[in-house]
Amino acid sequence: MKVFIIGSGNVATHIALRLKSADVEIAGIYSKTLENAKALADKIGVPYTNDKSAIPNADIYICSVKDDYIADVLTGASINKESLLVHTAGSVNMDILKPFSNNIGVLYPMQTFSKAKTLDWNEIPLYIEANTDNNINKLTLFAKELSPKINFATSEQRKVIHLAAVFACNFTNELYAIAHRLMTENGLPFESLFPLMEETLAKAKLMPPVKAQTGPAARNDVKVMTMQQELLNGTDKEIYKLLSKAIQRECMMYDV
Repeated sequence: MKVFIIGSGNVATHIALRLKSADVEIAGIYSKTLENAKALADKIGVPYTNDKSAIPNADIYICSVKDDYIADVLTGASINKESLLVHTAGSVNMDILKPFSNNIGVLYPMQTFSKAKTLDWNEIPLYIEANTDNNINKLTLFAKELSPKINFATSEQRKVIHLAAVFACNFTNELYAIAHRLMTENGLPFESLFPLMEETLAKAKLMPPVKAQTGPAARNDVKVMTMQQELLNGTDKEIYKLLSKAIQRECMMYDV
């Protein structure tokens, strides 16, 4: 099975490295920016190009670029229309690939990727979709080279999965960023919050998160909430107010 990777960003890099370690044949790397294509290709010892017409034949093409760029990067690319073409986006419908191949699918790894951070692919859930049963079987077999945790999800289901992931990861990380700023601006060590952060995640794995909710909003401690809001300005204050209301709503819904 020969694979060609379109893209050289965080997700593409991790996929390429994982496939290399699994001895999957990689035909090459394409990126709009030649130096980015070269940087990834050099890591795994394969050809690279920034010329769409120079993309070689492959059994599977993996398009792993920013969501808004998928159609643009595939337009004019020399892709074998009988080969399987997949993208890796969470919220993009599979049908965006229809103009470019007769065999299409999605290979969405639900994880946050950074080039400098090594990940355990055995723990990463993959959500796959394809336009025929044969392609589902082909994609399932291929996905096992990446992770044993393979799930099937339609494009509509994947949108919800990705939305939930944004709340669980991106929004949560922004709250970490606010906490980091508050601590460092006041000469306090952000690291002292790590045990609290870790325990919160540990409890979320054991029980519904709403059941584990604590703090002034859950207690409806108006004096503390008012005092804390006075320490904040602008967007930080609005976030505090909105999240406090959200916590109280969830607690009321589940009678916590």
